[in-house]
Amino acid sequence: MVGKSWGQVSVGYYPFQSIFSVGSNPEKPLWVDFRFETNTFFSNLNSEISPMVNVLNNEWVRYYIGLGLNFNLVSATYQEEVLNGYSLTIGSRVSPLIRNKCFNVIFEISPFVNKSFNGGLLRTNLGLAYILKKNPQ
Repeated sequence: MVGKSWGQVSVGYYPFQSIFSVGSNPEKPLWVDFRFETNTFFSNLNSEISPMVNVLNNEWVRYYIGLGLNFNLVSATYQEEVLNGYSLTIGSRVSPLIRNKCFNVIFEISPFVNKSFNGGLLRTNLGLAYILKKNPQ
């Protein structure tokens, strides 16, 4: 139903990495996650957009994979490059509560490589998310 899927959005927070995320409905086969770094200088406001594909989906856990672009729009004001690099995200969202499947615990492994492909990081993310729905199940 078009109206139902339009009203679903996911909001998450990764406290150890200080990342806030807003995404489309992660219960759909394809979805998008947009992340903002928090607790940082304004000149270093890195963001990341990652289209995701669910590869295994059941009542309790959802496994997904996606490619992302890491960028800093503030860099354009300093005549610097906007694109920082690329990421590959492999993750899971677990619904640990029987009565509230909208609450998720997130664990991800997300290798990052800079735009020159001469350096990178092996990132791990642990966070919490909530799926806002018109009609929670």
